[in-house]
Amino acid sequence: MSVGPPRKLLATGMLPFTAAWQQLRPGLRILMYHRVRPVSQYDQLSVTPSRFEAQLSVLAARARIVSLEQALAEWKEAPRRPASVAVTFDDGYRDNLLYALPALRRLGVPATVFVTTCFCDQTRVHPRYAGEPGPVHLDWDEVRWLGRQAGISIGSHGVTHARLAQCTDEESWQEIVGSRQAIERELGDAAPIFCYPSGDFGAREVRYVRDAGYRAAVTVAPGVNRAATDVFSLRRTEMTDRDGPLELRLKLAGAFDPMHSLLHRRRLSRFSREAGRMGTA
Repeated sequence: MSVGPPRKLLATGMLPFTAAWQQLRPGLRILMYHRVRPVSQYDQLSVTPSRFEAQLSVLAARARIVSLEQALAEWKEAPRRPASVAVTFDDGYRDNLLYALPALRRLGVPATVFVTTCFCDQTRVHPRYAGEPGPVHLDWDEVRWLGRQAGISIGSHGVTHARLAQCTDEESWQEIVGSRQAIERELGDAAPIFCYPSGDFGAREVRYVRDAGYRAAVTVAPGVNRAATDVFSLRRTEMTDRDGPLELRLKLAGAFDPMHSLLHRRRLSRFSREAGRMGTA
């Protein structure tokens, strides 16, 4: 979710309250990235390499950064832990390897990359970037190499990036279990964490993710994760190229969470209307 001037003004006003609340009730904030690449015009899913490194520098100075796996292990040990931040990437873009990995290495930041298996097969591309020349997504050789790098883990993002809640039972199950099987076949290890494509999921998908053997799943719902949060519905905070030091500080302190929650509820309402139209078509 991008940050415009009115939203930033409101978030700045919220900062003293949300910062105090998070000190009283610390949790895990999971940052959601997609692409890291040079761009000539703003793209909500892309962060330029220089901006990305600047964001990581702020994180390294201000936050306790952990991998998702470490966060889940700590979750089991005790319900209350120091405020922590984890970094994730969706869709498995090739620029994660070219531009994000060097910055992650320089600053010692771990990250989880959620790959869509047919994108790795190079049989499809994310529709948003269908007209882009050259390989958009990581192929399996690149995924294998990336997964061997210190601090980098590979997660599952479905087979075709389908909107799971709009799939049949069989289609939804195959997207969830099939992607895990493909990752295990190609990498030798099954992905431990699932990422719901487009954040579109329901109780059926949560059940399928558990049944498929995943340890946790992430959503696009905004906010921080605490002891009461279902590990199969973990919240994340979207990062964009407009997030400078102030915006990042506001996001880490939860100052944007109330506004982002309202926008997310509207998004879910749209999903529900779309699903209803499909059901009556």
